[in-house]
Amino acid sequence: MNPGAKKRYKEIDFPFTCPVTKREFNSGKGLSVYLTKTLKVNHEEYYNKYINHRNSSCFFCGGKGTFISVSRGYRNLCDNPVCVKNSFKSHSVEGIMYRKFVSREEAEILFEQENQNQLIKRTKTQNKLRKKDPLWDKKRSRNCKEFWIEKGYNEEESILKSKDVMDEIHQKTFEKFKSNPKKYASKYTTKIEYWLNKGFGEEESKNKLIDRQTTFSKDICIEKYGEDEGNKIWLDRQKKWIDTMDSKTEEEKIEINRKKLTGCQYSNISQILFWDIFNILGNDMTKFGELKGEFYLINEEKKWFAYDYVDITRKKCIEYNGDFWHCNPKDFNEEYIHRIKNKSAKEIWENDKAKITLMESKGYKVLVIWDSEYRKKPDQTLQKCLTFLK
Repeated sequence: MNPGAKKRYKEIDFPFTCPVTKREFNSGKGLSVYLTKTLKVNHEEYYNKYINHRNSSCFFCGGKGTFISVSRGYRNLCDNPVCVKNSFKSHSVEGIMYRKFVSREEAEILFEQENQNQLIKRTKTQNKLRKKDPLWDKKRSRNCKEFWIEKGYNEEESILKSKDVMDEIHQKTFEKFKSNPKKYASKYTTKIEYWLNKGFGEEESKNKLIDRQTTFSKDICIEKYGEDEGNKIWLDRQKKWIDTMDSKTEEEKIEINRKKLTGCQYSNISQILFWDIFNILGNDMTKFGELKGEFYLINEEKKWFAYDYVDITRKKCIEYNGDFWHCNPKDFNEEYIHRIKNKSAKEIWENDKAKITLMESKGYKVLVIWDSEYRKKPDQTLQKCLTFLK
C-alpha cells in the first residue's frame, strides 16, 4: 500500500533535461516524441533507468502499478482485477481508502458516517413518499397486490400474482431448509440446535424446546387476551386445522387421497409432528418419511410394511393413522367399504393389527396417533409422543 501518494499519478517536474543527450524538454509530449523518434527507446525502460520520480507501487497489494507514460510513470494501481475492482467501489472501505488515501481504521469510520448520512437521507425521502401515498411500501413489494395493480393488472389477477410470489418464497425457503437441515437448524427456535447455539446444555435445550412448543396454548391465549377472546382465538385455530379437508368436496377429497396413494405414503402434517418430536428427542437412529425415509419390515408372507416414526435406539414406534385411510373406529363401522382401497374397514383394521404385531415381535413398543387427535390437540399430542418415547 502507498499511503504517502497524494495522486494516482504525478507529472515529472519541467523543464526536464535528458540525462543521455542533455537536451531540455518543457512538456511530456515533447519528451515522448523525442524518445520514440530520435532515441528510439522503450519509454518504460527509460523511465525506470533515468527518472523513476515517485513510489508507484499498487495501493492495495503493493505490487508494481500500471505504466502510464514517461512523464507520469506508474499509476498506483496494478492490473490485478481484484485491486481494480476495489478502486471502483465508491461506497466501500477499500474505495474510501483509495480515494482519500487513509488507513483502514480511518476509512471504516468514514464508511460508517457515509452509511448514517445515506440512511438519514433515504429515510427522509421515503417518509415524504409515504406521506404522499400510504400504499407506497406495498407498491414496491412483489408479494402485495398493490405492486401488481401498479403494473396494470386488475385486482383479482394481482391477488393471484402476489400469492404466487409468496408460494415461491415459501417453497424456496422450505427447499433450502430441507436440503441442509443441520446448517439452518440453529436459526429456528423450534430446533434444539438453536438453544444449544445460545449456550444452553443439552438437557436445558430440550426443556427450552418443550417450552417453545407450547407457546400457543389455550392457557396462554386466555392469559394474553382474556378468557372470552382467548377461547375464541384458540378455537379458531383448531377449527382451521379441521376445516382444511372439510372445505373440499367429496370428489376433491377422493382425488387428493388417490394422488397421495400413488405418491408418498405419509401426510405432510404427520411430518410436522415428527420433526417436532425429532428436534426434542431425536437421535442418529431415528427414521421417518422426510428423515432417511420410512422404516420397513417384511412378514412371513413376504408382505412389506412401512412404519411412520421409528426410534431404533429406544425401540419405539409411532404410527400416524389418517382417519380416512385407516377408518377410525369412531367414524366408521367394520362393514364400511373404503372407496379407494376397495377394502372393508374390518380388513383395514386387521392389516393394521398385523403390522403392529410384526413390529412388536421385533421388541418394539408401538403408539398409534390418529390424525384427528393431532389436529384437535397438537400440543397435547406432541407431549403424549414425547412421554411415550421417554
